[in-house]
Amino acid sequence: MVARQPAWGALYQMPATITAADLLRLPDDGAKNELFEGTLVREEMTSAGHADLGQRLGVALGIYAQHTGFPNRIRQNGLIDLTPPGAQRRTVLAPDIAIMRSTTPPPWDQIPTDPPLLAVEVVSPSQTLAELSMKAQFYRNAGVDEVWVIDHATRAVEIWTASGTTTLGDGQTLTSPLLPGFSLDITRLLDG
Repeated sequence: MVARQPAWGALYQMPATITAADLLRLPDDGAKNELFEGTLVREEMTSAGHADLGQRLGVALGIYAQHTGFPNRIRQNGLIDLTPPGAQRRTVLAPDIAIMRSTTPPPWDQIPTDPPLLAVEVVSPSQTLAELSMKAQFYRNAGVDEVWVIDHATRAVEIWTASGTTTLGDGQTLTSPLLPGFSLDITRLLDG
């Protein structure tokens, strides 16, 4: 099997012994640090539009959770150790937004190892949809039930599930069977 190479940020080779906790000790210089199969991937700060879109979605999910009593925690840019059992090199990713499973204890100073229920990635201007599609497939293989890849440039939201991939666009509504009663107009999500 050919090793996949991450492409969503600058790459740095790391020793096989690097851990998720090591990422927390890196200098806080504004970059988002992830490990993908032992390779450090540093992604620069997001654009203003990326941050705005992430905030809009986070607020919509937060309001949904408050009104419905949804028990799962919503996290932004939090590290999650998704290293497959027996893997020699660690994979620790930080989705733009993740909805953690209610069974995952809320760690303050630890990195969770349970895959989230839902992971969301917003395509940055420096990324391509193809790059984040590779990341979405990794999330699914790691046990994430649903992945949303939001691309403002193409005005599309890809939804990755066990059933396959669905693409929604302007004028359509984002829903999920994982979030009963949640709905968000795609145009409103993309434009505010």
